[in-house]
Amino acid sequence: LQRTVAGRLDAAGRPIPLFAETGGQSAMSVDSSALVEQVVGDAVSSAFDSAGQRCSALRVLCVQEEAADRVVEMLQGAMGELRVGNPGALRVDVGPVIDAEAQAGITQHIETFKAKGHRVFQDPNHVSAVSVSAPGTFVPPTLIELNHIGELQREVFGPVLHLVRYARNDLDRLLDQINATGYGLTQGLHTRI
Repeated sequence: LQRTVAGRLDAAGRPIPLFAETGGQSAMSVDSSALVEQVVGDAVSSAFDSAGQRCSALRVLCVQEEAADRVVEMLQGAMGELRVGNPGALRVDVGPVIDAEAQAGITQHIETFKAKGHRVFQDPNHVSAVSVSAPGTFVPPTLIELNHIGELQREVFGPVLHLVRYARNDLDRLLDQINATGYGLTQGLHTRI
């Protein structure tokens, strides 16, 4: 790549800059031995810092069935504590997404899953704050529960976290499903085993 780029010159003989971006369906697997408070802290930080617009931001949280209800409950509580707004203010946790096109695409993604009957959580205070907030392309932090990872067809570059529940004996199959998405960037694991 470096040799190829070095050979790209403009009409004046100067190197042409290369802007490269990675993308992926960053996932975290959580088993029933994991410390839920630690899982939720890490998930919220990874999924919602930078309004979820880092390539390595957590996109899919895979939680063993035995721990899933507790993780969801604590995750929703933690999401409710986030502050959405102008990131120039130190008290703000989640700023706007990059532009109106991104906002529309993310909002459409969320609405599509709502229409399909999936559980979608957005703190009501965020929804009302975003609708009347100062100018900006805000998307409320969102949690979408999936039936299986195959439902996620593309990377969603914003403050949206997808959650998949899995059975203890299905961990290998879950990892195969993650690999089959065609995306890959980071993989996290929470366990005390």
